[in-house]
Amino acid sequence: MNKKKISAFYLTVVLTILTNIPVLGQEIRESNIIESHEISSENQDYLIKITFPPNYDNKRSYNVLYYLDAWFISDLVTGSYNVLNRCEYVEDIVLIGISIEGNEFDFNKQRVMDFTPTKYKLSKKFKTLISKGNKLILKSGSGENAVLKSSETTGGADNFIEFLSGKLFPFIEKEYSNLNKRKGLLGHSLGALFGTYLIQKKSNLIDDYILISGSHNWNENEILKKELFDEFKKSSEFHQLFLSYGKSEIKRTTESNEKLNTIIESLDKNN
Repeated sequence: MNKKKISAFYLTVVLTILTNIPVLGQEIRESNIIESHEISSENQDYLIKITFPPNYDNKRSYNVLYYLDAWFISDLVTGSYNVLNRCEYVEDIVLIGISIEGNEFDFNKQRVMDFTPTKYKLSKKFKTLISKGNKLILKSGSGENAVLKSSETTGGADNFIEFLSGKLFPFIEKEYSNLNKRKGLLGHSLGALFGTYLIQKKSNLIDDYILISGSHNWNENEILKKELFDEFKKSSEFHQLFLSYGKSEIKRTTESNEKLNTIIESLDKNN
């Protein structure tokens, strides 16, 4: 056998081994099952997207990860999870995305209302600029689909908490009684701002939090006060918090997230 044939033979053997090891070592994984439901609050209709893990068994109990901004990041969240799950890096969980029907403008309008804890107020810096004759139009989002930030378009986080606790969670618990283990919440940007506010207001509504690049500078860092975390600190429940941001992000993001990290660490929470 010449060198070319030997090389080809060994390459074939190696590829055969590599492609068959996963098959021999793992059970066959079925495709994800996806279900959708429409649930309404007083002011907003929501589309709830439930993604079950491969080989989902309704006789088993599962942890649940609720994720915000599903209109925008559903493919990213479910795709990333599927890769990790099929490689057996993460456990089987159920993903529940909170989305809406509509276009990008509708998405921006919903999130800037639902995820902001208070009505938007101009910062001292912007007030100074306006007093000098400058015209400022401050929006959330980009391009023609951005939403003007004002007292009318913001500050609905308390209503959104009521939707979660009064409608969404009871619905899921009734329809899927086996989704009864831990509940996690994933939020990015304004969604992470909401997650932090939820920790302060109703920390035990969710067990675990994933907060990514949070807009914690909202209304001049008004939620970044240690005393606002008293309920979270006193809670006897076990919580897990994953805080993430990029050090090359804009200054107001990095500084506010660093401040949040400092506050959380200083709480010295037992659980």
